[in-house]
Amino acid sequence: MTTASRRTFRPFAALLGLAAACVLFTGARADAANAVLAKDGTLYEVFVTNYGQVIDGANGTDSAMPVVALRTTPAGKPPTVEIVGGTVTPLLKFSESLEYDDTTQTVFVVYTSLQVQGFFADVRAAMRRDGGWSNGGFLPNAGLYFSVNPKLLVTRQAYRDFDADGKTVTKTRSILSVVWWEETALSQARYAALFIEDGSMKFDEVASYNLNELGGTAGPTDSRGLPTSSYMYPAVQRDPAGDGGVLVSFANLASHKQQVLRLGFPDDYTKPPATGTTTAGRTSSSRTTPIGRGGFEFPIPTGIDVPFTLSVGTIISPAGVPTFWWTRNGALSYVSGDAASLKRAPLTIPLRPDFQLDSALSAIRSMAEKQ
Repeated sequence: MTTASRRTFRPFAALLGLAAACVLFTGARADAANAVLAKDGTLYEVFVTNYGQVIDGANGTDSAMPVVALRTTPAGKPPTVEIVGGTVTPLLKFSESLEYDDTTQTVFVVYTSLQVQGFFADVRAAMRRDGGWSNGGFLPNAGLYFSVNPKLLVTRQAYRDFDADGKTVTKTRSILSVVWWEETALSQARYAALFIEDGSMKFDEVASYNLNELGGTAGPTDSRGLPTSSYMYPAVQRDPAGDGGVLVSFANLASHKQQVLRLGFPDDYTKPPATGTTTAGRTSSSRTTPIGRGGFEFPIPTGIDVPFTLSVGTIISPAGVPTFWWTRNGALSYVSGDAASLKRAPLTIPLRPDFQLDSALSAIRSMAEKQ
């Protein structure tokens, strides 16, 4: 094992203990992505609980099994709770997050599944559509891996394709973008996209990408001297300038910069295949491969030093400037990602019964979007 690998896996081992602590204190994690409101007024919430809390009459062993649950509250009606498909396993689970696509009426859930004795942590995804669940995962980099803090976002894109008669038509598709942090021989953020086209989505066709490479700066990574909370929370947000595109914010430990990258996808399946391929089609032409459309670089926010039991969120302005926020001790703290702001201590807004987290976040978002 090389010196670089030893340096990487020292914090890797420590993260196992931190992740276990995160599971014990899941309720303490502040994360606005645990609930989403559909256009028809239905509220969806995702949370980690025990099997016995959802299924009445479960036996003692099954009752204590950790699962991810979905609570659905239609407007003006009582809520229902169900277990997210694929989560009835003895593995510990945390970092749950969800999204909803109004067009396809689909619920998407991502979470981390931790196998402490196996020294692995997976990012898993589940999709609920037409009353049924399908689920899958994302292929990690080679070797030991520890994947945490997944975030997801649904966008819509118009694209050109051929119909059954070979005629060119314009269609629309939903794109589920997922980002997360992965510790392997390298420490880096990763990205994957799932496509719903013509009413279907296949988890086994999903490819994962290293954001360092998409951002143009790859190579050995080094996290020495950095608080884990300053780099382990990538974020994804809609790109106001792109059809179905997204903005991703992540720490690049190869360049030691915080990068904000614009990602989009080809929108024409009728074009000839890419160089080096012999047949037409999206697979041979890599038409679902993300395309970097430029981006921005900022210092890594080393002043963010909070316990692993807390979550760090990010708001990205239309100009690409990130603002980081987290809650602790009854207050919301934040810091803008520009160099001048990062030289100062994070700012804090006290939370009150008449000024709670959603109001404070709305104020910060309004401020951040003007940057």
